[in-house]
Amino acid sequence: MEYATLQNPISPGAKLYLHMDPTTDALSLLLSTLKEHPRGMSVSDLAAAVGINRNTVSRYLDVLLVSGQVEMETYGKAKVFYLSQRVPIAAMLNFSSDLVLVLDRDRRIVQANDAVCTFAGRERDDIIGNGIEASPLAAFDHPLIRSRITDALNGREVTEELRFLRHDEELFFRIKFLPTVFNDGAPGVTIILEDITEGRRAEEALRESELLFRSLVENISDLILNVDETCTFTYVSPKSREILGYAPEEMLGKTPCDFMVPEKADRVREEFTALFADPEPRVLFEWTMLHRDGSTVILDVSGTPVYDMIGDFTGYRVVCRDVTERVRAVKRVAQWKSFLYSVVNNVPSMVFVREVDGNTFVFSNRAAESFLGMTQEEMAGKRAADLFPPEMAAFFADGGQEMLEMSAGREENVHLPTGESISMKKIPIFNSRGVLRYMLGIAEDVTDRAAAEDLLVAERDRAQGYLDAAGVMIAVIGADGTINLVNRRGSEILGYAEEDLAGKNWFATVVPERLRDRLGQNYLRLVAGEFEPPAFEESPVVTRDGREQLILWHNALLRDADGNVVAMVSSGEVVAE
Repeated sequence: MEYATLQNPISPGAKLYLHMDPTTDALSLLLSTLKEHPRGMSVSDLAAAVGINRNTVSRYLDVLLVSGQVEMETYGKAKVFYLSQRVPIAAMLNFSSDLVLVLDRDRRIVQANDAVCTFAGRERDDIIGNGIEASPLAAFDHPLIRSRITDALNGREVTEELRFLRHDEELFFRIKFLPTVFNDGAPGVTIILEDITEGRRAEEALRESELLFRSLVENISDLILNVDETCTFTYVSPKSREILGYAPEEMLGKTPCDFMVPEKADRVREEFTALFADPEPRVLFEWTMLHRDGSTVILDVSGTPVYDMIGDFTGYRVVCRDVTERVRAVKRVAQWKSFLYSVVNNVPSMVFVREVDGNTFVFSNRAAESFLGMTQEEMAGKRAADLFPPEMAAFFADGGQEMLEMSAGREENVHLPTGESISMKKIPIFNSRGVLRYMLGIAEDVTDRAAAEDLLVAERDRAQGYLDAAGVMIAVIGADGTINLVNRRGSEILGYAEEDLAGKNWFATVVPERLRDRLGQNYLRLVAGEFEPPAFEESPVVTRDGREQLILWHNALLRDADGNVVAMVSSGEVVAE
């Protein structure tokens, strides 16, 4: 049997045995004889053993030597031949997970390894001897592949990547087209198909993951930074433009401290020194950095240690959130709360806050401390009965259900045995869910005000007594013509009760209709200051029963501090007929 020699594209120098044409029994006989003599035989020994002349044996041995079936060792002038100990390349190819095909010059498949048979799902005999287009591998019959086979037949090695659709599965191959020469000098092609599907899928997944990560990093509101062991930026997300006013490339190679005032930078250096000495996950701290325009930017910073593939610490991945406005808002709220506390603490009224759940007081201002003779700390946690006189305690006691029904608040005045008059008010305070949480109590010592009001009432009553004792009619008419007051004698003359006239228009009620418009216009001119009223004048009024009564009037204007007329006081007597 004769074999052609194929240069192995996988292991240069190895030989591939291909069945080409029927050979004489002489080669088989020589191989059998060498097999019986594993230590080897010379040409002369072989010629004697097989009964063939020495020259013919020598020629056949050259063929077997070239094909790789025998090996030769030289000992001085003697040449010793023995069977080759190398594994045939065809067997070696079957150990490869790659698909390997060998084509002759006519593009017929002359060798296919086990991986090809498994992929095609056919026996080797169904593949060998056919062109690719007529074989179970016809799916690979593509113009590009045909072109690359031509290139390889012309001596050029080519590598391509191929996308292959098989049923509902997408596969990827890296294909090498290797020029091959058979032992008879005929050209051939070795095609090696490396399945790179998993690698490509991993690359696609990685690429998609990178795109997703990049999209996430570029669109989230936080600034992402990577710093190495020297605290130097190795990655800066695009959000730096919006938050700090710097492009990422302007910050790379610098440290956070380069964007801080010295006193803030010193503290951050100390923090990083401690973190790098003992890396901790998700540490939280605050940075105050400088914007490009010089303004201050406050960042909430969360850091996560980063390790390389062998577990060595390489730095931190830092997520920064701009909390400048939040911090400023917190400060404004704190300032406003401090202001309100100062106001509440210094108002003259007593202010108390009682917690509804515990029915105990949790706050009181200075006025309350002064009134009760206790400090705020001493009052805290006590109930109403422990703090207030009984007359006040009853008002400020729990009353939870009562406060739930109140829309605004409740007020009450109380007189203490000690002589003080106290005005009290309690207001319910609900949380955001509508649950009653606190009772706000306000109390004010109104003793002096009550005394002044009592004095004012007494003076008013005395003045009213004087008016009622007068034997003439007295009326006070506002600047708009409204009746402010009519004494008892005036009510008797007009036939009205005193309360019936208050608030009504003088001209529409008691002036005869024929005189109403003229006298009304004159009054408006008088109020405007165009003229003064006459000392005395006679003018009729209409009584309740419709009778007219002539009255002799004496008028006087009342003015405010600015000289504006606010009312007219008129006294009148009935003119006897």
